Amino acid sequence: MAAYDDDRERPSWREIDRRRDRSRHTSRQREPLSQVERALKSPWLKHKYMEELEKLFSGKKASPEHQKLYQAIHKTYGSNKFHRTVEKYLQEYGLPEDWGTLILLLDHKKPEIVRKALEALKALYPQKGLLERQGFVSKVKILALTAKDEFLRAEAENTLEEVRSL
Repeated sequence: MAAYDDDRERPSWREIDRRRDRSRHTSRQREPLSQVERALKSPWLKHKYMEELEKLFSGKKASPEHQKLYQAIHKTYGSNKFHRTVEKYLQEYGLPEDWGTLILLLDHKKPEIVRKALEALKALYPQKGLLERQGFVSKVKILALTAKDEFLRAEAENTLEEVRSL
């Protein structure tokens, strides 16, 4: 051990401990975490908490009935039940928000439903990838050629022009 100079006193153990406590490298005792804070540190519990929060703010669309009717739209696509299922869904929950279901609605027989779906898809179009955009353009081209309603055909052609300008 090194000898201490007479000019400087040797630090007491208390001073050594005090310096050690002030170090950034030692952990300090913090206030105990609440039960919610401890739960949110667990990734699984945090995920469950966020799901429940999402259900709370999504309203009717988080119900099991909504999920059944939503799946029924996809299952009945291409059959005679499709049109009734879509109308029932729209009456209870309004227009769906996801791209895939809105694309399916373009094949509905009622022009007003197709127009609403077309408007919603137009709004989502800039956020989609190349493949989804190409599929949408193809679907709208077919709609512009085959729609029985003149206003719907004109709407489809206008949509094509708008989409090409983006």
